[in-house]
Amino acid sequence: MGRKWATVVLVAALAGLLVGLGIWIRQPRDFADEGLVRQAMAVGEVGQMVEGLAGEWPQWRGPKRDGQMDSESARGLLAGKPAQRWETELGEGYASPVLVGGQVIALARKGAEEFLQSFDLKTGASQWLSRWPCSYKNDYGNGPRASPTVSGNLVFALGAAGRLVAVQLADGQVVWQADLLGPGMGSSPRWGFAGSPLVVGELVIVQVGAPSGVVAFDRATGEEKWRSGSDPAGYSSPLLVRAGGGLQLVCLTGRRLLGMDPANGEILWQEEWPTEFEVNAATPVVWTVAGEDGETLYAFVTSGYGRGCCLMRANREKEGKFWNASMVYRNTRMRSHFGSPVRVGDLLWGFDEQMVTALDWRTGEARVKKRGYKKGTLVASGENLLLLSEEGELALAKFDGKELKELWRMPAFGQTGPTGKKAWTMPVAAAGVVLVRDEGRLICLEMAEVGRK
Repeated sequence: MGRKWATVVLVAALAGLLVGLGIWIRQPRDFADEGLVRQAMAVGEVGQMVEGLAGEWPQWRGPKRDGQMDSESARGLLAGKPAQRWETELGEGYASPVLVGGQVIALARKGAEEFLQSFDLKTGASQWLSRWPCSYKNDYGNGPRASPTVSGNLVFALGAAGRLVAVQLADGQVVWQADLLGPGMGSSPRWGFAGSPLVVGELVIVQVGAPSGVVAFDRATGEEKWRSGSDPAGYSSPLLVRAGGGLQLVCLTGRRLLGMDPANGEILWQEEWPTEFEVNAATPVVWTVAGEDGETLYAFVTSGYGRGCCLMRANREKEGKFWNASMVYRNTRMRSHFGSPVRVGDLLWGFDEQMVTALDWRTGEARVKKRGYKKGTLVASGENLLLLSEEGELALAKFDGKELKELWRMPAFGQTGPTGKKAWTMPVAAAGVVLVRDEGRLICLEMAEVGRK
């Protein structure tokens, strides 16, 4: 019996070693193009050319999808901890709410239905409800993941099972619907659809997944206008950036980082970025810099499962419409499972697994590593950061050049903490309030400067 068990233990150990070796082999090695790093270090002023939508917080990550709040909100948070204005039962889901013209709009799930619900910003009173059936089930939550998008008089929302809906902002009446899992369309990601719809002019653009890739729908009718590639859908949301004299989509799919023509979906540049289980979840950070050879587009991406991060740069070809893309560096100093990073000055802030991390955007070198938030989320508050920990602690923090120091911290969900004991939804800070949600409640916190002078 002893010899038998010794053999079993030896075989198990060897198997574990081989699995570990295989994982080690698959992990990308650190890389840096010294010439491109030197060019990045020589950059002076950095542009912020991401195109946005009108409204206080009309879509995922704010007006420009860059995780940056306005200066008035940043001043409000500096005045002290916000106090609760109202709280309401919402439902399951990780979708971040949006805020436009005194309306707070949230996407959630109760029982066998998903729904969009509008609340009055001042009182929390429900204004309208638009719902549809949903049978999606998942061990990590049955609710939707993608934030709604408000553009003009319409709200666009994507449910976890691939129901794309457009409703009227005024009353929630359905204008059109599309099934992303319909015949000849896409395939569901393992953990449900999570990329928030992007409105570009008269188009609504989403990741549909293989075999359709990225698809654009007519904003008014829901008619398909174009489809591009055949990539599996990632969990990230596309961006619109102004570069090289025109507009460009930047989209992180389940396998690639793409620069695309928003008019027809044509791929202008690309970089392979495969991750375990195709979990490319964090939204890229994109900016531009001007130079003698024209405008250079930079895009920073980060993924979990040991994948790490990279900085890409792309320049338009001297003749033609396509772009030349090169990798500046790649490393594992920021491995974000789902929290999207922000750029504040020369630093990229995000989560390296369970540590808040700052990287020098030019070199990829780590400047800060701080625990205390687990797998949280963050947004930029001027030169500071508003952080929401996985355990529901909301904090404002300032980087003093050496370390990240908290200016205040508070339990955003009360002393009992978030429903389900985790807060994975990014906070919203605009119009004098901070909105937070867990898997049951939506809470509106009033900023000190606005509500408690």
